[in-house]
Amino acid sequence: MFESLNFHFSFYDYLLVAMVTALGTLSAYLKDPQLKAVTATIPIPFGFAYIAVGLPIGAANAISGFMCMLYANIVRILHYKAKVPIVLSIIIGLACFVAMGTFLMPRIPDNEAFFVGVSAFDFIVGLIMFQKQKYKAGVRYKTPLPIYIKAPAIAGVVSGLMFIKRLMGGFCTSFPMMNSIVSYESRFSLGDQCRQLPLFLIAGPFMFLEMHFIETRLGLNHWLVLLSGYIIFSVIYVPLNNELKRRNACNYNNPQE
Repeated sequence: MFESLNFHFSFYDYLLVAMVTALGTLSAYLKDPQLKAVTATIPIPFGFAYIAVGLPIGAANAISGFMCMLYANIVRILHYKAKVPIVLSIIIGLACFVAMGTFLMPRIPDNEAFFVGVSAFDFIVGLIMFQKQKYKAGVRYKTPLPIYIKAPAIAGVVSGLMFIKRLMGGFCTSFPMMNSIVSYESRFSLGDQCRQLPLFLIAGPFMFLEMHFIETRLGLNHWLVLLSGYIIFSVIYVPLNNELKRRNACNYNNPQE
């Protein structure tokens, strides 16, 4: 019965929980808001979710990357503009992600042309956002809680989010488990999280495409496929992140968001 309710955890599920918990705990103790945002966009949780799900990379992965960006902006708008408490804002953002994913999952065309098109869409949107967005200095903050309290709390949250993993199929790889943790830890600087996500939209499609074609054409082991994806992602993401840091530094004296 538990397995049918998605309560059954495999070894890779536990590994995913451990990795996200470790990254989430790290983000809680980082003062730099931009570094907190980095922990939400490096694809380590994506990779372990990919291994755990065991499905080839496809259009759902590319769509969910865009949805993750929508999630972060929903949380920011709700919390800053509508004055909704941060926890409720995160819950609403996650509910929107799940609702969109559940609606779209059975309706996504199963062909490579659509997958390539969605990946191109992600890249274009990410590039436009990266060039057009405003840059402001974030608020430096780290949790005052001791790690023996913070880490178990984050592990509990991540474990709870894992219960819906199997409902999401390919959308699970970019499900905002890590982003939800960082949204809370960056509640004074949600703008930094939103400014970081276009980098994932720019670099992510190249990773998705490479992983898809290597797996489907060459039939390589999932870990080798993931390693190749990490390499191409890093080559694109690192210089973009350096440029983002430069732009943030140039606007250090701007009013904080």
